[in-house]
Amino acid sequence: MKRDLEHLDLKRAFRPVPESCHRALMDAARSVGEEKPVKRFSYRAALIAAVILIAAMAVAYAAVRLGWIDYYDQQYGIAVPKSAQEALTASKSKTYQVGPMTFTYQQMLTDKRIVLSSAAIRLTDGGEALYANDTNIYDSVSAITDTVANLYSLSDYQETWLEAAQELDLPLYGVRALVELPPEIDLGSMEDALWNEDGTIVYFNMPVLASGSVDGNLNATLYMAVTQFDPATGERLEKWEAREEVTLPVAPLLEEKTYLPQENATFDGLTLESVRGERYATGVYLCATFSAPDGMSKEEVMDVLRTLSICDADGAPLPMGLSLSICPDAEALPVATLEVPASLETLPDEVTVVGGETIAHLN
Repeated sequence: MKRDLEHLDLKRAFRPVPESCHRALMDAARSVGEEKPVKRFSYRAALIAAVILIAAMAVAYAAVRLGWIDYYDQQYGIAVPKSAQEALTASKSKTYQVGPMTFTYQQMLTDKRIVLSSAAIRLTDGGEALYANDTNIYDSVSAITDTVANLYSLSDYQETWLEAAQELDLPLYGVRALVELPPEIDLGSMEDALWNEDGTIVYFNMPVLASGSVDGNLNATLYMAVTQFDPATGERLEKWEAREEVTLPVAPLLEEKTYLPQENATFDGLTLESVRGERYATGVYLCATFSAPDGMSKEEVMDVLRTLSICDADGAPLPMGLSLSICPDAEALPVATLEVPASLETLPDEVTVVGGETIAHLN
């Protein structure tokens, strides 16, 4: 099925250290205090305690680096379903060395429609550098986020990554981390980046899958690239690439339901037949099916579909789903469909289809 994907205007953000991190630090501090008491103050013991506490802080901070949950919450106000949070948190990380960089695919989750991937990238030796999104070194450092500009107190927040590298006398790299799918099932993908408070980068990628193309595990390729630039000239000095074949488990269908109209409903010629609901760990997908009359063109059907919404029982908008895309389709006329993702924990008992002043109730 060919999808008409809405433009994804993804922004960048970072989150504060959460309560879980605070608890980890306090637990570490208490564990030091529970050691067997000694008669005299030991500078060595105090130093060891400090090292343990610092290490615990590093581990706790590393455990809460930027990920999809933060992204959706802070940028779109989307509450990621608990099942998706658990699946993202539980996903097994995959670490690779590419040139001077370490790539850690820290969150990976797929249903039958999208793949979610986030990869943390940093210099393997722990050194300091500027990390540009892909090879966009002429983009403004503060075009979308102030994280890096604030970290280094840049003199001009509008300066480019190249200018910032010159000002700070830091190495400059462009990085990219993708999940590549077989071309016959790949409908395109979104990619973007966020920056942690220490200046390191997290690369996000969301490929969209063709409808009905996945049954069971998903074979994919992880693509990683690092480009080193000369901060003085912007010239590309060296590029490293790597590909790794992986098999991704697909989140199973957890719940499904077919909603039928309580009355006949027609929207500018399109007759509403039903709405199918499916719930996965990633949330809910609601797909309305319509029948088009003879003589109605694909373009006319698409124009109507783009004016319609699938809403809750009261006609109010549903919370946007993780795919961030509403997908009208008129490739199989006289049948047409409209799929809407929703970030819901369960399938609703009733839904409505709304278009202009017309509202159809289904249960």
